[in-house]
Parts: sequence; C-alpha cells; structure tokens
Amino acid sequence: MLPEWPRLRARVVHGDFNLDNLMLDGQGRLSGILDFGDCCHTALAADVAVALASYLRGRPPGDVFRVARIALDGFGSHLPLEPLELELLGDLVVARLAAIVSISTWRTRRFPENAEYIEAWDDDSWRLLELFDSLAPEDVARELGGTRPTAASSELARRRNEALGGLLTPLTYGRPVHAVRAEGVWIDEPDGRRLLDAYNNVPVVGHCHPRVTEAVVRQTRLGATNARYLATPLVELAERLLATFPPDAGLDTVLLVNSGSEANDLAWRLAAGVTGNGGAVVTEHAYHGVTARAALLSPEDWPPEERPATTARIPAPGSGADLAAALDSALAQLDRGLAATFLDGSLMSDGIYTPASSELRLLLERTHAAGGLYVADEVQAGHGRLGAGLWSFAAHGIAPDVVTLGKPMGNGYPVAAVVTRRELAERFPYAGRTFSTFGGNPVAASAALAVLDVLEDERLPERAARVGERLRASIAGLGKQEVVEVRGAGLLAGVQLSSGELAGRVADELREHGILVGLTGKREDVLKVRPPLVFADEHADVLVAALDRILS
Repeated sequence: MLPEWPRLRARVVHGDFNLDNLMLDGQGRLSGILDFGDCCHTALAADVAVALASYLRGRPPGDVFRVARIALDGFGSHLPLEPLELELLGDLVVARLAAIVSISTWRTRRFPENAEYIEAWDDDSWRLLELFDSLAPEDVARELGGTRPTAASSELARRRNEALGGLLTPLTYGRPVHAVRAEGVWIDEPDGRRLLDAYNNVPVVGHCHPRVTEAVVRQTRLGATNARYLATPLVELAERLLATFPPDAGLDTVLLVNSGSEANDLAWRLAAGVTGNGGAVVTEHAYHGVTARAALLSPEDWPPEERPATTARIPAPGSGADLAAALDSALAQLDRGLAATFLDGSLMSDGIYTPASSELRLLLERTHAAGGLYVADEVQAGHGRLGAGLWSFAAHGIAPDVVTLGKPMGNGYPVAAVVTRRELAERFPYAGRTFSTFGGNPVAASAALAVLDVLEDERLPERAARVGERLRASIAGLGKQEVVEVRGAGLLAGVQLSSGELAGRVADELREHGILVGLTGKREDVLKVRPPLVFADEHADVLVAALDRILS
C-alpha cells in the first residue's frame, strides 16, 4: 500500500469519522458531526476507511461486505471512489483496525483502571481483522466493489470456450489478446505489455477518451430514461447529427437505436415498407450486421455456396469491375423487385476500396430507377474515418435516402442511428410507432454528443487524412514484392498481400511485435489497418517498421 500512497487523492479530512462522532435526528438522519480535533490533510480514502471500519463493527461475518457495499454506494452517490482507492480500501480498513487494537493495548497498560472503556471496540475489531486476514487482498478489494482479479489468459480462454464457444466467434490471433485496460491507441495485457491498436474503429476518438467517459458517468448519475420522455441529450444529438449532413441531401429525420446491426435492420424495414418491394442489392462480400435481416444483407457471413433469394450481389465499386453490367445482372435476379441498395462507404469487408463518384452516382440512379432506396451504411466509414468531413457519401456529392450509423458513434457505448427524410419516414407503415427502449437514452446520447465534440475540437478527421496518407505511402514505399496493393482513404489502409496464408501469418507476427491489425477481403488476404483516429505519425512509423521487418 505504501508505494501507492502518493497516488491517492488528498484533501482535508475529519480524521476520526466514526459512529461515535456522529449525531442523528429522530428519523435516524445525520444531523451533526463532532470532534474536529483530528482534522488533517491526507488521503480521502483513509477517511472513508475510518468510517467503514466503525460501520462494520458488530456485523455478522456474512453481512460485512454487503453492508460495506451499501455504505460505499451511499458515499459514491456524492463522490465516487477511484479504482485505486477501491483497490486499497481493504488495506486501509485493516490498517485502521490494527491501529485500534494496538493503541488500545498500549493505553490499557498505562491506564488499567480504564480498561473496559479503552477496549470497548477490541473484540469486534479483532473479528473483522480475522475475517479480512482469511481472504486474499484482491478478494477483499473485489468484495468492496473494486475490479475483479485478472484470470490467467489460458484459464480465461478455457472458461470462455466452455461458456460461450458454441456460438461466439473464435478468438483472434494465434496467441489471443487478453485486454485488461486501454487508453488512446494502446491496449494493456495482464503482464503489463502494451499493444498498439491499429485495428479497432469502435473507440473512434481513442480508447477511454476522458471527455466521453466523463459524459457517460455524469449522465448516468443524473438518470437514463427512454425516448417516450423528454430528454435534452436525445433531441440535441438528433439536431447535431442533422447539422453535419449536406443541406441539399434533405436528411431531416433521425431515429436513435442501439447498434449498427439494428440501424441497418430498421433501414431495411423502412425501405421494404415504403417501396413495397422485397429484394436488396449489396456488394459481393459486404457486412451490414447480425440481426436476422441484416445477416441476409451480409455475404461475408453467409454459409458457403448459399445465397438468399432476396439478395443480389455486385462487385465492390472501385475494384475495376464493370458496375453497370453487374447491376443489370443483379436486378434481374430479384423476383420481388428492389427495396434497397446497401453500400458500406469504406467497402471494408470487400477488401477496402475507394469508389469513384461516377460509380456511386450510377448506383444511386439505377437504384431509384428500379424503385428502390439507396442506403449509405456509414457505420464503419463515418465519423471522419475516411478523412475530411464526417460522412463518406458527402465527398461524392450524392444524396442517399437513408444513412445508418453505428459502432464509433458512442466510442464504445452502444448507440446508433438511422437518418432519413421525413417524407419517407411518414410513408413507413410503422411511422410514429417505431421505438427502442434504450435507443437514444440520455446516457447513450451524451456519449455520442461527446464524440462529436472531440472530433471537432481535436480536428480528428483532418488529422486522419494526413496521417493515413503518409501511412499508406510508407507501406507502399517498402517495395516488398509480397505487397500487391495498398488501398484506402483517411485513416484506413487495406494492404493486399500475395496470399491469405501470408496475410494471416503477418497479422500474427505483428501481434507478437505488439501491434494489432485485422484481415479482410473474400480471401482474407488484405491486412486491415483501421486504428482509432488519435493514431499519430509516430504510431504509424512503429507499424511500418514492424511490417518491414516481418516481410523481410
């Protein structure tokens, strides 16, 4: 405990904040505090420990930690304890109890005639000391509300497989990442090793950005209701989002939901309801979500040799394919007509391509001519991922009918959105009745508002454009024959290697070098470099140097 003492928050404290120094009124409420003679400037947690030791004396052993947690909840409702304070609180309580019995012994020897008064707390204090001594320090911290102890990676993987392995996707990398904390572009493992995160786009403004986490905590303290009640964060977020879209796009209606999958599912329901049609066009290896309908729009997850009759595929715009001919073929496959075309602006799952504006205009025009709606899936491409401006479609001068947002919107807090035009929303058969209990709750909306603030204040889209361009040029400049092509825009790079087997090995070796990247493309032969937007030039240099060593 002593080495950590300087890291604890300090303030002027009471110094002897025990039950004997409190006065209560007839209803048992605190009405006064006595004995300020022990006031001093020291660790805040020490004062909490003094109060807790007093409050727990005389409790049955099975009730000690339950009562302690209730007391700490009460304290935390006014001033939450920090993780380190909770971690050390058990030691501080033990130190207080040890001081009580030690001082009592010393005073009894000096004043034996007053032993009964001096030793009044000793028996209860000893019982508590024995209880705390019977537990490991980390168990005491956990019982008091601290973080749970970190299990060994191999043991945790075994437990994961037993409890979740039947359905959950396998762990990534030959040696799985065991994340215990994260900050900015770094993820920490239990042994203290830091991994450079060049993969995760969900924490778009960096892992645990203080403004976002504080916005979540602050609103959590105030309350989290639902969209049937008036709440400023929901309305403000909708207004802020609409203000970011091009004025001529006509996008004026927002519905907040919980995930990108839910957003795309709702976009499909809207399109099918408005058009009366039942077919969809997506790119060849697209991913749009995990709900029952969104999965039908996600060839990346289809079982081998299986294609839903309601979904037709086209090659990724930007891949060099004849898009017009591919559209003719795709539309001819849809017996129930076209309800919607879905396009992920980053073409992430297809292998990361940059479409030409003429291709997207063609796609939009042909979609409308076939009676369908054009859905711009900005879940992965949006929030400045592809450079200047928040939304990828805006750079092409097109006006989608529906825009879907997800993953990065709350920087890790579940929140997503469907944005469309009022005239389409009002033609939806469920207009005025669409609802999500958690969609747009004030905590989620506060997180998303903080993300928009950080993107603007720290100019992250502009920074992403600059850092990403330099990163792709540096990788292409390595001159390695294994690198077939480097694609992407903004802070997104798709590094196509000569085979999927090689790409898998390189991703694993980068992990051993302390750098995380992913794989994408139909053959998984493309390294997916998609870091938080706070990724800087020095981080890019580390990645490029490691890739150079591995390919050599």
